[in-house]
Amino acid sequence: ASMGFKLGDLDLQVISGGRFRLDGGILFGVVPKVLWQRRAEPNDLNRIQLETNCLLVRTPDETVLIETGFGDKHTGKEQEIYSIEPPGGLVESLSEAGVAVDEIDKVVLTHLHMDHAGGATVAKGGEYLPTFSNARYVVQQKEWDDAVNADGQTSGGYFTEEDLIPLDRSGVLELVDGDHDVCSGIRTFITPGHTRAHQSVVVTSGGETVCFIGDLVPMSPHLRPIYIMAFDLYPKETYRVKQEVLMQASDEGWLVVFPHDVDLPWGYVKVDADGNFVTEGAK
Repeated sequence: ASMGFKLGDLDLQVISGGRFRLDGGILFGVVPKVLWQRRAEPNDLNRIQLETNCLLVRTPDETVLIETGFGDKHTGKEQEIYSIEPPGGLVESLSEAGVAVDEIDKVVLTHLHMDHAGGATVAKGGEYLPTFSNARYVVQQKEWDDAVNADGQTSGGYFTEEDLIPLDRSGVLELVDGDHDVCSGIRTFITPGHTRAHQSVVVTSGGETVCFIGDLVPMSPHLRPIYIMAFDLYPKETYRVKQEVLMQASDEGWLVVFPHDVDLPWGYVKVDADGNFVTEGAK
């Protein structure tokens, strides 16, 4: 399923890269279950249903895809661990939305964890190849370094041989260092915390702004600054950067896209009477 809207002279669509489940304790870090379970309903295995929202942006000149979801190359074991469904992933969702893989000009990855970069490659004839053969893949240099040199603590999040190395081998990588203009109307900016060089993406047209915030705010419950995933490598950074970015989003009226929220793919962020960030659904 996909939902689309106009932003100035751009067409935007939120497209699913497949759903999965994760342990609730991992998702909310130091926040106790009695508090988070009011906002996110766990199943009997204590797992919470997540979406992989990807954002397709059609500009007059280019078609840009932000994130790629899990992809469809997982083994039965991975599928079981993460309850991945449906197995078709992003390519299937794109074709349902009438978009062919060779139409994508650029792919922007906020970071390289498997639930964001898994759809970057496909298995073909015993090897892994870029899914979007005509696209350049925009990735932060430091994120790339951290992913391909991951240690025992962090390597579980990256499928380096399957998802990443093939992009390098095929010459489609565009490694950037810091804030970066992807094309007219689309830029990335560094939002560290989840990983050292995690980037968020801002899309601007006709005086309006949409921000694909990435795992800085995975789901709407994470609008509360202290709700930080146990996966985050630099939680103090997440705590600080999240408040800065959400303040700007609130001040400037950004529509924020959450990568993993099943019920609310996007919303306008406001500060309520108690000083908390809250969101109103959009369109």
